[in-house]
Amino acid sequence: KDSQDIHQELTKLRTKIQEAREHVVSGMPGIDCSPGEQQQHLASLRDQVRTKNQLLQKYKSLCMFEVPKAS
Repeated sequence: KDSQDIHQELTKLRTKIQEAREHVVSGMPGIDCSPGEQQQHLASLRDQVRTKNQLLQKYKSLCMFEVPKAS
């Protein structure tokens, strides 16, 4: 192939690579954060899950509500 064809193919390849980069970045929230920030966010989310599980267990243990019997 001549240099014109090679130049066109390289341009197409660069465009595809750029589109793939944009797709990855848009599909991965938090990718723009540093690893430390991601770790802090992960720790926060784990704390939230732990708290919600504790509240759920506490709620289940209350047994305040009776299940209505079918008439």
